[in-house]
Amino acid sequence: MTDIVTAARDLVQVVDGADWELARVQAAQDTLYAALDAGAGDPAEAFAVLLDRVVRSHVDDADGVAHVAITAGALVEAGSSARALGDAVLPKLVPVLRAARRYGDWCLSQLPPRTDVLDEDDRAESMIEAALHVDERPIPRDVFRAGMAADRPGATSLYWLRKWVLPTVAALTRDRVVLERAVADPELVVATHAVAGAGAHSLDILLGVELDRTWLVLCPLQNRAFRVVVDGVADNFTLHVLLADALGRYGIPTADNPPELFDYVRGTVEECPRNHIVGSFTMYDYRAAGSTVAEPMGIDREYWVWGEGHPRDVPYFEGMRTLVLGPPWAKAILGSERTFWSLPTDVRVVEELTVDQTRSLLARATVGARP
Repeated sequence: MTDIVTAARDLVQVVDGADWELARVQAAQDTLYAALDAGAGDPAEAFAVLLDRVVRSHVDDADGVAHVAITAGALVEAGSSARALGDAVLPKLVPVLRAARRYGDWCLSQLPPRTDVLDEDDRAESMIEAALHVDERPIPRDVFRAGMAADRPGATSLYWLRKWVLPTVAALTRDRVVLERAVADPELVVATHAVAGAGAHSLDILLGVELDRTWLVLCPLQNRAFRVVVDGVADNFTLHVLLADALGRYGIPTADNPPELFDYVRGTVEECPRNHIVGSFTMYDYRAAGSTVAEPMGIDREYWVWGEGHPRDVPYFEGMRTLVLGPPWAKAILGSERTFWSLPTDVRVVEELTVDQTRSLLARATVGARP
């Protein structure tokens, strides 16, 4: 059997140049994974070989280094250094993301004006014939191929974008240092968001994560308010679930969910006790402070903080993201899967405000919400 180091060296060689062959790349990957499973050779040395090739890559080469990156991501999932992968991949991402956006825009420019009148058969056929999708539009294979001669780096970056994104997510969710660095990189955040609809959706969500941020949570029906720390939370579903656990410990009415389920969402246990979570409340932004939250359907939908959204979209009030909570508008049943399996998450109360502070906050939020 070929050992893993030899397989890694073979892989980095067969991706070289614009004329690399996918079949040879896949064969080299299969050999490496087989060696990993069999324990043949030193995974650390193989990992170093892969990272060196990622570091030497350049988007204009239009080669197959994305396959090396995702193979390195598989080794991280098997125990290799997430920090080292993040250090290697992060400097390479912005040029790849921008090239992918460039080629995606070119492909879109070759399509007829968008129409939603296709029948189901035509729509299904367009999906089958698509090389990929950009901004929810299928890109036919002939259109995608038509521009490759003029912009092979862009075409390669777009087509293999997920193979850059997935190992990046693997690294960032396993190492806090590289995650903090990525979140604080405005060029990376903007470039990722631009191709969220072309294969970078998961990374776009991750780069919007709240890391050790203090929020205000107002509970008008109980005349109570809290400062909470939101950490490792990248989606409003997780925010809802863990906020219910945190506030339930302080006597705020919440739905009956088992403690083990909250531990699973946090990432502290691996087994989920059941496949659903009962929603505890409806979340609004601070502009709902002057509304009657006991009647959810009477509150402007613009103020709702939807479970499908993300914490970064919740507006600030007096320097902090602020939520207003009311009873659930219906018996909501939420899914129980973690958004990022390896990302620790938590929401915890750090302070309950006094009654006078709460009343003052609600009054100021009400005034601040007025046009």
